[in-house]
Amino acid sequence: MSSGEQFTERYLRAMFANLKDATPEQVQEELEHCRRINQKPVRVPRLHRAHFSESRFEASNGFVMQVFSSEPWRDPERVILYLHGGACIYQPVFFHWRFVHDLAIRTHCQVIMPLYPKYPEYHCVDDMAVMMDFYERYVMPLNASKVVLMGDSFGANMAMSMTQEIAKRGMQPVSGLVLMSPCVDNAFTRREAMVALQPLDVMIKLERIEQIMGGWQGELPPTHPWVSPIYGDLSAFPSNTLLIYGSHEILKVDALLLTEKMHELGLPIRALEFPGMFHTFPLFPVKEGFQAMREIVRSCCNNPST
Repeated sequence: MSSGEQFTERYLRAMFANLKDATPEQVQEELEHCRRINQKPVRVPRLHRAHFSESRFEASNGFVMQVFSSEPWRDPERVILYLHGGACIYQPVFFHWRFVHDLAIRTHCQVIMPLYPKYPEYHCVDDMAVMMDFYERYVMPLNASKVVLMGDSFGANMAMSMTQEIAKRGMQPVSGLVLMSPCVDNAFTRREAMVALQPLDVMIKLERIEQIMGGWQGELPPTHPWVSPIYGDLSAFPSNTLLIYGSHEILKVDALLLTEKMHELGLPIRALEFPGMFHTFPLFPVKEGFQAMREIVRSCCNNPST
């Protein structure tokens, strides 16, 4: 086992053991803790501080969002908009910063990571209002000929919903879509299949996610495309759509559902399942994570392998 794999194993054990066993009351305490923490500005980890620039974006609804961009970048024609995961309540962790910096180096692209509004202070409608405003007034004026939308976990959920909304509004379409361990169906219509995979998942507890996502959706129904993009217009996805997930995560069920629906509609998608891998593994310094990164880079550079 490499030092990176050893570190990853210790991190997962330390960070997620207690979260997986949390009671509904403990989850509520966690949410209130996140509400307080998310009011504070986020700082780039010291190791990566020299590689990112920071700006502020004030949305039309008054929300002021921190925006981080990878530095340096070389190709002004291509931009990657990266939406970090974190169950819609957490800011990016160290592994997000590591991933984004590595992605920028490998693709020679500017990678933009906005810190979108977080639950429980904000809800789904707030996220979409801010992010669509951001796309129109921040990303589109960059005049890049190719924009790739990318996300992990909850961020992948938002990336799909944004792609559908961008097409609906007739805005500049995205040229690529990269989804890592996405949650696509927050109505949890295949819950039994998730329960069957639960013993293999070292990161996510289904009941905890149901509680959090049920609050985040606010007054919207769980089948609204902003909440569950599987119920939206899947034809809005670009032909260069890449889906990556692990076999040992409950969201494998959502990945299979998305793949199934795309195939039923005759729509293109590259779906890659990595045996034995956990939720959002491409973020971590493990062998399979590096393999996934190579596939992601190929997709971003519009040269997907066959």
